[in-house]
Amino acid sequence: MGTLKWYKRDPRAALIGMMGLTLEERGAYNTILDLIYINDGSVTDDTEYLCHALNCNVRTWKRIKAKLLERGKLYPHAGCLRNERADIEVPKAQSLVVSATKSINKRWATYNEIKRLRDTNVIQPTTRKIESLRATIMPTKPWGK
Repeated sequence: MGTLKWYKRDPRAALIGMMGLTLEERGAYNTILDLIYINDGSVTDDTEYLCHALNCNVRTWKRIKAKLLERGKLYPHAGCLRNERADIEVPKAQSLVVSATKSINKRWATYNEIKRLRDTNVIQPTTRKIESLRATIMPTKPWGK
């Protein structure tokens, strides 16, 4: 599995791009797009795997695939199915993951360095005996009444 757990989606562009597709084709296309994004830009063009992912039979998938390829929604490349928009968005999203990882690692390195530099004598527990506080809780009304 890839590194992306989230990807940018423009609902207006998606709806405009899916005009002319049937409900069945839209559902398959959305699932294939999700598979493309979670696999970092492409999904293996394996009929058995895709039929399982789409919960459909081979004939249905072949018909839908032909329609999506014909309309330019997907394209085959090196035994995989790809999408032109995903080719642009996946590297952007991956660079965000890398920069966020670097940022958090830098932040934790700074935190750990500060923690190591602290004067440990300052945070030693006190040796004074502290008198404990006692309190009695009294109900305002007698129980059961």
